[in-house]
Amino acid sequence: MSINLRRTAAVIVLFAGLALGFWVVFGSPHDWVEGMRLVKFALGLTSICMITASAWLMFPRSPDDDDEDDTSAAPMTGPLDAL
Repeated sequence: MSINLRRTAAVIVLFAGLALGFWVVFGSPHDWVEGMRLVKFALGLTSICMITASAWLMFPRSPDDDDEDDTSAAPMTGPLDAL
């Protein structure tokens, strides 16, 4: 899958997850009682999973990244790190 297609899909999944999360928090499910509370809980978890999945789509791990025994690599430095 090309990186542009992955990032487009990530943005779509992110906005869908945010919309579902806002609907669960602010929308109609406040009237749901008894067994429907479990459905509300499942929708909330689905929203969180969609947002997490969008991060996985946006920043894929390349197949040549090996984290095992990678002690020789220097840590990345940021703009606030002292030189």
